[in-house]
Amino acid sequence: MVDPDILLISMVELIEGVRNLIGDKGANAVLRDAGRHSGPKLLESLIGHLPEQYDRDKAINTACNMLEELGFAKKVEVSDGTIVVENDIFSDAIREEDINKSPVVYFMIGLLEGFIQFMSEQKIFLSPKEIEKGRLVFSYS
Repeated sequence: MVDPDILLISMVELIEGVRNLIGDKGANAVLRDAGRHSGPKLLESLIGHLPEQYDRDKAINTACNMLEELGFAKKVEVSDGTIVVENDIFSDAIREEDINKSPVVYFMIGLLEGFIQFMSEQKIFLSPKEIEKGRLVFSYS
């Protein structure tokens, strides 16, 4: 059996390799889109189709709870147009101290956007507000 931590580190290194190939902006866009695509696919494989669509606020709260339940982060809080993700698995796996430019952060953004869109059928756009190891803060409107 493969260690999940090794798989995660491999994924992060793959993402950083994409950045080396296509640059910062391209990698951020590609990884965000990958997260938007994989979020709904992951939820669909876990829970199937939702019996009802949620309003946007409930979808945001539910998506944040799911990040915790699925083990993507230890704690995720929502308040006043801000989502705070603490102790996420992705930023801990990035070797660089300054993770602000890492496309891995944009994968997390896309994953959240994908979860929310899956549950509400409404698009949402998250923007990085504060990015550091162990703490990601995103704003939305």
